[in-house]
Amino acid sequence: MSDDDEMMCDECGKRKATVHLTEMVDGKPVQKNLCEDCYGEQEDLPELSPSHVFAQLIEAVAPELKELSSKTCPECGTNYLEFRQTMKLGCPHDYEVFDKALEQLLERIHGSVEHVGKVPKNLASTKGWQKDAVSGRLEMLERKMQKAVEKEDFEKAADLRDQIQQIKEHGSE
Repeated sequence: MSDDDEMMCDECGKRKATVHLTEMVDGKPVQKNLCEDCYGEQEDLPELSPSHVFAQLIEAVAPELKELSSKTCPECGTNYLEFRQTMKLGCPHDYEVFDKALEQLLERIHGSVEHVGKVPKNLASTKGWQKDAVSGRLEMLERKMQKAVEKEDFEKAADLRDQIQQIKEHGSE
């Protein structure tokens, strides 16, 4: 399309149309081409700012991200969308601000939110190492169970209780 063929605004006919809408009229699509000024004068149409358009897109595609996308760290100003784009946190406070999102991310990537680690081969047969690893695992599970009870997530608490009992009885999971 050359400069001579620029689409003009359907409302004013004076400015270049930069917004192109499709409305359904009597069951048929009707294209409406507007300049930004005339678009702004229309009623019942969303704001055109990039952040507003992006927020609407997120809400339509993934409603659960709506709450997260509005979170911003009060210390460094990093917001959730910046974090997800760069996968870098801005400051130590971000761990608290984005705690739910980080838990979900770690769970998806590693299968767990707690680092348990592996036992080095040369120490695997050492009884003391196994005892420390088991007691560390028990402490971690007991903390998780307590948190689940505090959040009234009794199903998760019961699963954790069963894991703890299994470890105490058999020394492993």
